[in-house]
Amino acid sequence: MASKFTDTENNADRPPNRKNLLAFFRGTYSPWLIFLLSLSVTFIAWSLTNKSHQRHTQDLFTFEVVQTLQAIEQRMRGYEQVLRGGIGLFKASTHVSRQEFHDYVSKLEVDKRWPGIQGIGYAVMLKPKEKDIFVNALRLEGFNEFNVFPAGLREQYSSILYLEPFTARNQRAFGYDMYSEKSRHIAMDIARDNGNVALSAKVKLVQESDHDLQNGFLMYLPLYQNGAAIENIAQRQKELIGYVYSPFRMDDLIEGILLSAKNYQINFSIYDGDSQAIEDLLYSPKIKPDSVSNPDIKAFTPRFSVVKTIEFPGRNWTLHFRSTYVFESILKNNLATLIGFTGTTLSVLLLFVLLNIARSSTKAREASAESKVLIDRLKAGASAGIVGIYDWDVKNNILNWDSVMYRLYDIDKSNVENLQQAWFSRIHIDDQAYVDGEIQAALRNEREYSLEFRVLWPDNSVHYIKAVSKTSFDHAGRAIRIVGVNYDITEQKNLQIRLNKQASYDQLTQLPNRRLINDRLKQAIAFTDRNEKNMAILFIDLDDFKQINDSYGHHVGDWLLIEVSNRIQACLRTTDTVGRLGGDEFVVILPTIYQHAEDVANKIRITLENDFVMDNDELLTISSSIGVAIYPQHATEQALLMECADKAMYEAKKRGRNKVMIFGDF
Repeated sequence: MASKFTDTENNADRPPNRKNLLAFFRGTYSPWLIFLLSLSVTFIAWSLTNKSHQRHTQDLFTFEVVQTLQAIEQRMRGYEQVLRGGIGLFKASTHVSRQEFHDYVSKLEVDKRWPGIQGIGYAVMLKPKEKDIFVNALRLEGFNEFNVFPAGLREQYSSILYLEPFTARNQRAFGYDMYSEKSRHIAMDIARDNGNVALSAKVKLVQESDHDLQNGFLMYLPLYQNGAAIENIAQRQKELIGYVYSPFRMDDLIEGILLSAKNYQINFSIYDGDSQAIEDLLYSPKIKPDSVSNPDIKAFTPRFSVVKTIEFPGRNWTLHFRSTYVFESILKNNLATLIGFTGTTLSVLLLFVLLNIARSSTKAREASAESKVLIDRLKAGASAGIVGIYDWDVKNNILNWDSVMYRLYDIDKSNVENLQQAWFSRIHIDDQAYVDGEIQAALRNEREYSLEFRVLWPDNSVHYIKAVSKTSFDHAGRAIRIVGVNYDITEQKNLQIRLNKQASYDQLTQLPNRRLINDRLKQAIAFTDRNEKNMAILFIDLDDFKQINDSYGHHVGDWLLIEVSNRIQACLRTTDTVGRLGGDEFVVILPTIYQHAEDVANKIRITLENDFVMDNDELLTISSSIGVAIYPQHATEQALLMECADKAMYEAKKRGRNKVMIFGDF
């Protein structure tokens, strides 16, 4: 008896054999299938939400990069206009005294309106025989210790004559020969030969002391003899008398720009030129004291990084942008984690409930009620991610939606007789053939059903949907079921559209900017070559626009530029293109026009002569100088064609303004 009892006890302790396990799973395959399906839906919802969040974060990072680049470029264009105002001061007078220069710079209110600029100066060019005479004249003015420095014999000298505000820091540079230093020398030569503004390489400013040492650079604009011909490099070199210039301290400049720009906590470093070598570093963000003691910030590695280049006359800057710990912490994706955790937890609970139902018929009703509650919770978890779930029984042609699907398509569930027809009617008419083709391909097992398409709501608003599904097939290869998810990607699409527009259109006039103009001109030239025709390009520059800005303010100047762009567009055909290069310069592309290009230009010129009526009924009057170049008569390359039109425009200004000049007629 004892032995028999022992054998029975041992059998009871043995694990179930393989046959019993197979029997167990054979009776509960449905719960396990539902469990795997539930996990699959959870994984799809988690994956799509996570990818959507990553794209959204990337778009925000890209948007901040674009905003920062635009802020820097706009500020530097503003500084260029300040220097051009200084050139205008010298051009308007036979002699500009020290007091007059001081008064001019004081009225600009550099400290308030142009943060980052260290001053506005004027430097004269001297031959060796003129140097001593120049020094003696300055000493007679009361600057007894004045001298041109550094000392030494050179073939050409320069000397800083005026530099306002004439602070103690700026007085250190008084008399400095910028032409004696290589980086400044190169930038001054570029500005002189091009007749335009030029930036120097990275330098240490003469004004710098050992306290708060910063990297610096300078911006130069050449000044030539009044009335002198400066059509070519030789003439510009001969007629040069000096430079209006500005020195910049890099940290002060960037911090001044960022004060007026939105910031989503992204960092960037600026390098001089096209490399990212440490010796070329112009600017790097300052480390905040609280971040040094934070171990998470010290160990942080940015997820987002991009390198951009800004092209300035005579110099390029390379900018390396990086996301910060604060940026990524603010945009941390908690929603995908919530969906994954909730979906997995509910799937496990659902499995246990269904197993209990299969093994215990006495508790079937209670388990069924619990199962319904858990399924509803699973759907609620999916709804939290704006993810709709659908199930299409292909064999019986029965389509089931959860509540989120109805919201995604703005369909009232109570008024639907044919769900498939109602769904298909919501798809944008231009996308219906594409969607139907993808469905048929999925049914034929050619590829998975994964696509993006537009949905048109009853209020005519357009929404973008991302759809992903899994198709099941029987042993004969026929589709029997499609299960998948839909989610709304409208926000990401609209952000992408806005970013594309900002990159190609002028923010003030909404006209194509320089980038889009170059692309349109390239297309027009290609069309002209294919059809063996001619085309024309017009360069339009407003006369005396600066006087309106100075007299009425920049807000009136901006209003006038918008009105000018509207009038120019009214003179053109729908196939023509007008764009703004910047400031008061416009470009018009006239495809397939040759003989009548001058007529179009005169039509624009006459239209712009008419008075502009402001809101207070005050009248503004301007004129324009227009240059015309013909392709391929005047040039066969895009850059040369634009240069020809530009030269023709300057010829129109030289001949009295308010004129149209065709390249080749002078």
